[in-house]
Formats: sequence, structure tokens, C-alpha cells
Amino acid sequence: MKRPLWLLIFTSCCMALQAQHTLDGCQALARENYPLIKRYGLINKSTEYSVANAAKAYLPQVSLAIQATYQSDAAAFPGQMTEIYEQFGIDLKGLNRDQYKVALEVNQTIWDGGLTGAQKDISAKEGNVSARTVETELYALRERINRLYFGILILDEQLRQNELLRHLLQSNCQTVEACVRNGVALPGDLHAIKAELLSVSQQRIYLESSAGAYRRMLSMMTGKAISDADTFEKPAVTDGSNPGRADLPFADITDGGGGNRPELQLLEAQVAQFEARKRMIMASTRPRLGVFAQGFYGNPGLNLFKDMTGDKWSWNYIAGLRMQWNFGAFYTQKGDMRKLSLAQQQVDNQREVFLFNNGLQQIQQQSAVETMRRIMAGDHEIISLRTAIRKSSEAKFAGGTITVNELLRDITAESRAMLDRSLHELEWLKNIYELKYTVNSD
Repeated sequence: MKRPLWLLIFTSCCMALQAQHTLDGCQALARENYPLIKRYGLINKSTEYSVANAAKAYLPQVSLAIQATYQSDAAAFPGQMTEIYEQFGIDLKGLNRDQYKVALEVNQTIWDGGLTGAQKDISAKEGNVSARTVETELYALRERINRLYFGILILDEQLRQNELLRHLLQSNCQTVEACVRNGVALPGDLHAIKAELLSVSQQRIYLESSAGAYRRMLSMMTGKAISDADTFEKPAVTDGSNPGRADLPFADITDGGGGNRPELQLLEAQVAQFEARKRMIMASTRPRLGVFAQGFYGNPGLNLFKDMTGDKWSWNYIAGLRMQWNFGAFYTQKGDMRKLSLAQQQVDNQREVFLFNNGLQQIQQQSAVETMRRIMAGDHEIISLRTAIRKSSEAKFAGGTITVNELLRDITAESRAMLDRSLHELEWLKNIYELKYTVNSD
């Protein structure tokens, strides 16, 4: 039979509005949307600028100086010599007390003891520490998304079981109504089952409210609109999809799992930064070698004898090789090295503490996974038995051998068994993904 065009359009619109989400997709969206991710670009740019600035230490350093001075005395010939020269018509008045100079100086470093290389290395290591800090904070976001996602899955499953229970109660309510009309059951029996229906409806309101709150939080974290009609795909576990299997989709925790956690990478980056600072301290105690050239236009110039005989401005220059050695760096070298060694020991201690706590957490989580796996093994049989009991109770109630309260008890027990099976599977998956987070396993 041909469907009407309006029905096809309506169906297509509904499918478009109802989106399906995955855990990996939500993780990726949350990472892109989180404000902290913007710091990555800023850190990279800042590091590039710092390294580039440090590298410019080997570029020629040019400086311009303008100087005007007045001094209490200036170089001059002795009086007797002056008198002798005056007899020959030569005026040796000496240098002026007011002196002027416009100088341009160029310094070129040949070797700075490795200081520039150490500064570049420190800038790169500082950028790496900042990046690892951001990565650590972003990794913690993964755990928050996991909790929200599995919270939604659990609430959606509870809503689904709530709806199944409501339909089952509604069906039995119609049966009880027929029994009351035929005089087989009392009105109180009908009141009991209607009260249970109202209780189920109240529970649904609470579940819908909680599910809506979780969806809004996940929407805020991912930056993507999530409606109540959207569905969430249950995460798959490659090697652990069969509840009867004991193996897990990652290595045994006794092999030191969790060593690739970003927290440990941050600690390693900090150690590398300390090593770079040690190299800089050592470089600061070495001599520096360079060449220089200075040209100036002034009065007096370098030829003092000539300037004593005439008040003239002249062009002059000086060029040479210069070696500088700052011995003051040796005063603090030992103390600075000790401070860095202590800081490195603290980082090593933090690493040991993290690995110890991480190992304990893995043991607890793997135990939880195994416990849920063993519990799940009996869920199917429990549901089969509860369903058989419920059907038997319905037949007994129709025959008038049990009360409606007993029937309600068996209906609720079956519904609870079905819900438990779904919740056990979701809890099992949740525990697996928590363990994945602890060991940083994909």
C-alpha cells in the first residue's frame, strides 16, 4: 500500500530531529567545546615566541649612545711645554672640559657558554609542561563525560522498564475490572492495582526529570543540543561483550598499566624542565667570548694630542675581541642545584604515590568488573523464573486462588528482575570504562 506523501515527510522530519549519540562522539565534542582547549594554541604560540627570542641572542647587538659631559679637569700639556710651543706659534691649550660623543656600537657573541641553548631548551620545556597540564585537565573531562553518558543510559533503561511495567499493570488492571464486573473480585483489588499504576507514574516523573537534567548537562559539556527524543548507543566492549567471559579488553593491571596517563607525562615534563634549568645554571658559570666594534663622532676623539691643538670634531672607531667571566654565578650555583634536586625528588615521590594509588584503584575496579560479570551470569535464568511465576499468578488470580496483592508482588518482581539485568549490564560496562580511564586504554 502506498503511503501518503505527508506521512513520509513527517516520518523523515521525526528521524532528523531524533539524533543518536555515541560515547566516543560525546567525548570528542566535549574536548572540542571545552574552553581549556583554546589554551593549546596560545601555549604553542607563546613557546614559539620564547624560543625565537632566546635564539636571537646570537644576532649582532646594536646600540646607539649620545653623550655630553662636563668634567672638573681635562688632559693638558705642562705649562713649560706650552710656553715653548707658543714661541713657535703653536697653541697647546689642552682638551675642553665639555666633551661630546655620538657612538654606534655593535657586539657579536661568538660563544656564550651554552647559555642561549639552555634558555631555548627551558622555553621549550616550559611550553611542554603547560601543554601537559592542559592535557591532564582535559583527561579529567573524559571521566565526567563517562559518568553523564552512563547515567543517561541507566535512566533511559529505567524509563523503558517503567513503561513495560505500566503496560503490564494496565493489562492486568483491565482483567481485574472485568473480574469486579463479574463479581469475581472485590473493588479493593481494583483500587490496589490502580494505586500501583499511580506509583509507577510518579516514579516516571522522577526518572524523566533526572534524565532531562543529565541531558542538559551533557549538552552544555558537548556544546550540542540534546533533546529528550535523542537516543544513546550502548558502548561496545570488543573482548568483553560476552558476560560469560572473564577476560577484559586490556592488559592485566600487574604489568604496570596506567603508565601512559597524562598525569605521569606531566611529571616527566617537569623533570625534563628541571634538567634544563640545571644546564642553564652550569652555562651561567662559563666565560663568554665575543667581538665588538664601536664608531663615534665626537670631541675629543681618540687622537688626544691632535685634539689638544684644536677644537675639532672627528670620526673614530674601535674594534676588538672581548672575554667576560662572571664569577658571581659560582656563589649561588651549589644552592640552586640543590633546590632543583629537591624539587625533582618531590616529583619522583608524586609519581610513586600516583602509581601506587592508581594500582589500588585498578584492583578495585577490576574486582567490580568481575563481580558484575558473575552476577550477570544468573540474570537470564532469574527473569525466566520470574516470568513463569508471574504468568502462573495471573492464571491463579483468574481462578480466584490468590489475591491481587500477591499478583502485584509477582508482577513487580518480574519487572525488577528485568530492570536488574539491564542495570547489571550497564554497571558492568560502566566499570569497564572506568577501568579504561584508570589505565588510559582506548
